[in-house]
Amino acid sequence: MFEFTSDALFMLQNTRHFIAILLGLIPFTPTSYAVAPGNAESHRVPWNDSTVVGFPDSPPPFEVAQLHPNLGIPKPMGVTALPGTSDLLVHVHQGGYGGPGRLLRFTPGVAMNQDASGELEEFLVLKDIIYGIAFHPNFKENGWMYVGCNGKSEALNKVCTRVLRFHVQREAPFRCDPASEMTIIEWPSNGHNGGDLVFGHDGMLYVSAGDGTSDSDANHAGQDLSTLPGSMLRIDIDHPTNKLNYSVPTDNPFLHVDGARSEIWAYGLRNPWRISVDAGTGDLWAGINGQDLWETAQVVRRGENYGWSITEGSHPFQAHRKRGPTPIVPPTIEHPHSEARSLTGGHVYYGSKYPTLRGHYVYGDYATGMIWAAKYRDGSVVSHFPVARTSLQIAGFGIDHEGELIVVDHGSGLYSLVPTRREQSSDFPRLLSQTGIYESITENLIHPGLIPYRVNSPLWSDGAIKERFIGIPGNQTIEFQTAKSWDFPDGTVLVKTFSLPLADTPRKGDRQTSKPPLTRIETRLMTRQSGEWHGYSYQWKADQTDAVLVKASGHDQMFEIASSDRKDGFTKQTWHYPSRSECMVCHSRASNFVLGLSVRQTNLTFTDKEQPVSQLEQFKQLGLFHAPESKDKNQSTLDTAFKFPSAVEDLPKLTDPADTSAALESRVRSYLHSNCANCHVKEGGGNSKIILAINRPLDKAGIVNVAPSHESFGITDAKLIKPADPLTSLLLQRMKRRGRGQMPPLGTLLIDEDAVHMITQWIKQLPVDEATSNPNTPPKP
Repeated sequence: MFEFTSDALFMLQNTRHFIAILLGLIPFTPTSYAVAPGNAESHRVPWNDSTVVGFPDSPPPFEVAQLHPNLGIPKPMGVTALPGTSDLLVHVHQGGYGGPGRLLRFTPGVAMNQDASGELEEFLVLKDIIYGIAFHPNFKENGWMYVGCNGKSEALNKVCTRVLRFHVQREAPFRCDPASEMTIIEWPSNGHNGGDLVFGHDGMLYVSAGDGTSDSDANHAGQDLSTLPGSMLRIDIDHPTNKLNYSVPTDNPFLHVDGARSEIWAYGLRNPWRISVDAGTGDLWAGINGQDLWETAQVVRRGENYGWSITEGSHPFQAHRKRGPTPIVPPTIEHPHSEARSLTGGHVYYGSKYPTLRGHYVYGDYATGMIWAAKYRDGSVVSHFPVARTSLQIAGFGIDHEGELIVVDHGSGLYSLVPTRREQSSDFPRLLSQTGIYESITENLIHPGLIPYRVNSPLWSDGAIKERFIGIPGNQTIEFQTAKSWDFPDGTVLVKTFSLPLADTPRKGDRQTSKPPLTRIETRLMTRQSGEWHGYSYQWKADQTDAVLVKASGHDQMFEIASSDRKDGFTKQTWHYPSRSECMVCHSRASNFVLGLSVRQTNLTFTDKEQPVSQLEQFKQLGLFHAPESKDKNQSTLDTAFKFPSAVEDLPKLTDPADTSAALESRVRSYLHSNCANCHVKEGGGNSKIILAINRPLDKAGIVNVAPSHESFGITDAKLIKPADPLTSLLLQRMKRRGRGQMPPLGTLLIDEDAVHMITQWIKQLPVDEATSNPNTPPKP
């Protein structure tokens, strides 16, 4: 891996020299900064030449609009219409990684874009996490409501997925009686729990059951009919037996299979997340979370085997495992992880607002925010298209009293679909030279209005050297924040170019002694438009004269990298150009979209003319910042000049992991913050129960002496971090993997050997009596 430590990397004015020096095209020559220390007359060059406007492809037909934004629904998981009323019930997830779960009730306004007419009313509170609710087909007569949940079972003394029945008043005010609770069915499960439920057209209750673990079907439940996890259940709750609060329908498929649980309707399911019944056809749909590479949606039919964990979707996973008694059926819909990473099942739409969606199964993805529609007819999907591209964490979908679709965002509330306002731009730049970022791309001259910057703790990018620039339109400013990454105005373009020392790059001087020159291979752009961030990638041509927009699905390319350690002079390296969906997995709302532009990353000092210069002070002198809107009504409106909240040297900062003079603990925590915490942060996409942001104390991060909730790769007594024992520390072992189970799960195909060595040494020196850490503790500011 090549590193350049010259202060030339941090020059803020003559960016053409900055790039040329970095790429070895001209000798290093000191140049001045855009704002010289103490020079109050230095100024920022406005950037008004951006053409990164609109979208390169036709936008999806819909976008989302928030419903009842002032209601403040906390952490919703799903929404259901309460029969006999105009009310909606929202089940929310609050507290830790289990319960409590709450059902909240409210009355929507006349139109879906109006505020609710009343406040949230508590309908039911459980100690369990609530996954789903369903009302009996004869609810008007019997008042029965069924709740799917997961929590500690008093009867089994284990964490279980359970179906509970409650009685609800059949007339106003339709109160739920918590004392009427009855357990219908329960089974041990502590991971992929399922727990959603729906009544079929046949009057039977269908209940989803995940494989019960959190990684790789550790209990081999998916193909095992002797146990309920990993299956879809079908039970008759109208005809209980003497021993059970339900009975098994006589046409269930495995009644006469030795050792099989007769409640099973279908099996081979990993983590069915949201099930629904097509109101028109009676088809049972399930959205199924994948593991390593594939996400699926399935029309679930009698007796079918959907493959888990022999297969993941239609692809081999653990092919050597024992199969169930029936053939494996391929998924109805399948998405690679370049498109989706945590699929959420939806509903077949029969509303009146959007005729183009009628009869289509509308579903989404928690990680990427995408929404799709598929029409299923005569055993196959006859149409399939994107519906909306959002930044939501889609936890579920619901249908209101008018039959219209509600999208449930776990982060901020309820949303509806509205026709898109976006238009495809025929002028969207297909070449990097057309973006307005460069004055001359053939000479590698960046527009002087773009501002280069450096970060303290770089993201590992398979050994690539990176150049970073901020492009802010005109004289607009960034909202400065200390605790998280900054907020940027619409029209912002953030630029990152990746370079590698390719073996076939022409070089000057002695080939045996000179460093291989770098070749630009990719430039990534993040742009903010209409309040939403979008990511695009451009692949550089071999002759370095321009870069071409990468297609939405992304792709891989093999490069030959110069290597003095090999006789042939090179090693082969696969470089991944990310899909646009993959961009937004990391640049998520939970991480505030922008990863590298924060106080912690940019609070650094470099040298100019033998004088120390603060990068943050440079940004301030350029006029890049404004303060967040004050909540203090007494604050003078005349005091508009930006001021840091404290002295710059007192603001938080990360440590360069490569700085061996720094404390090892600080280097490691900084590395984990920049490489892992974008997912493993509160409300992030990482589904392990850990928080790796640097402001979380180690004993509160959920990693020390904590057993893994996912696969342990055959390691006995594995812990996420086991002090003094790197070999049984799963965090480290995942870093050393590429392929299934690797961390980070995307954005890298090569192991960061330096980081592996650093974290190995850190684990070795951790005291054996280090306290077990708990993630359910608030972080420091």
